[in-house]
Amino acid sequence: MVENNKYCAICVNDMHLVVMLVPYIERELERGEKIVTILEKSLKNDVDTLTKKVNLGKDKKAKIKKINWNENILTDEEIYNIKDKTVLIKGSYDFIKRINKLLNGDVKRVINCFELDIFEDNSREILQKHDFILNTVGCKKISEMFHTNWSQNSILTKQF
Repeated sequence: MVENNKYCAICVNDMHLVVMLVPYIERELERGEKIVTILEKSLKNDVDTLTKKVNLGKDKKAKIKKINWNENILTDEEIYNIKDKTVLIKGSYDFIKRINKLLNGDVKRVINCFELDIFEDNSREILQKHDFILNTVGCKKISEMFHTNWSQNSILTKQF
């Protein structure tokens, strides 16, 4: 089943992203989902550090570490041919946009991971192109996290 929903995650740095994503990825792996990473820069050291420090079972740690957390070595054709998998993308704004253009409609889910400075510079476009946001409290609809008024060009965080 292909989902048409796009997800985004906003992080302060790579370690923050890994800390935020591991619980989500753990649940997805438990459900039998397959995850592919397309990274402009390796997250392997951050994942290794985190898996040494968190209280996860040996099997769960092994599954998380089995994901390729190194920088992208896939060709454009290999990226285009990804099917029925969750694709996690992290890099510069241009890198993320380029990879998204290469993906076909057969991927299950796309999670675009943006650093805070990229989000601040492109928040309007990012929020308009995504349906859900992953953060430390889990996965939320963007409409639940932000009050947006596109006609007035304003984006406000909702009060809880």
